Amino acid sequence: MTQSWYELAALCYAAGALVGWRSTRSARRARAVPWLLGVGAVLHAVAFVVLHAQESPTPLESFPAALSLIGWLVAISFLLSLRFADVRGVATWVAAAAAGFTALAGLEVLVGPAHASGSVGAESHAHVLLSAFGFSFLALASLAGLGYLAKERALKHKNASARALPALESLDRLEHFALSLGFPLLTLGVVTGFVWVNQQGLSPWTGHSYWLLAAWTIYLLPIGMRVLRHEHGEKPARSCVLGFLVLAFSYIGIRLIGAVA
Repeated sequence: MTQSWYELAALCYAAGALVGWRSTRSARRARAVPWLLGVGAVLHAVAFVVLHAQESPTPLESFPAALSLIGWLVAISFLLSLRFADVRGVATWVAAAAAGFTALAGLEVLVGPAHASGSVGAESHAHVLLSAFGFSFLALASLAGLGYLAKERALKHKNASARALPALESLDRLEHFALSLGFPLLTLGVVTGFVWVNQQGLSPWTGHSYWLLAAWTIYLLPIGMRVLRHEHGEKPARSCVLGFLVLAFSYIGIRLIGAVA
């Protein structure tokens, strides 16, 4: 029953992505994408409630549960960001990301069985929640940065596809908003993760932690550009995209190639 709710949520996200890709010339269809994201997020929330009502729910610390949580938070963070910037033009990309994370969470053949390593406690819950929130906002920042780069390129080449993307100012505002929230949350997630692992008497220095610290270091570039130099535009956008590629590899890619037990 729980799996059915997750599948419905993933289908709604995927439908939003499909509608968005096919609505480059239809404003009415494009406006439907955030609504499909919202419906998917509601179904996803129901899945979480049903899951935790079970006698033996999948622990939050398991990799599939964390991936599913990230998929839901990507959708939620984007819907919340619409109050600060008119960025409906990237809703298609957000829907595709939410669908991808949610679908991947159900592929136990790839991600392994749904169990958590180590004991479960306040530190482990804090680590997973903070990391998932940070990952989701940084995913949103990277999508905004990618949109900024695509929009700027299209404008330079006088490509008609530029009309389908939000204004550069809106994309820059979204990137700044998501980065300002995501980076501190990721930092707290890293700290609580080290505390949790040390409490288990294990070494925190794994392939995952090395790549995670590399991503954290890369994110210092856009943070420094925006906070210290008050710089906007292409350079921070590129840094956000690069940082998220490394971050995604540290969470997902390295897991899929078996570098993390």
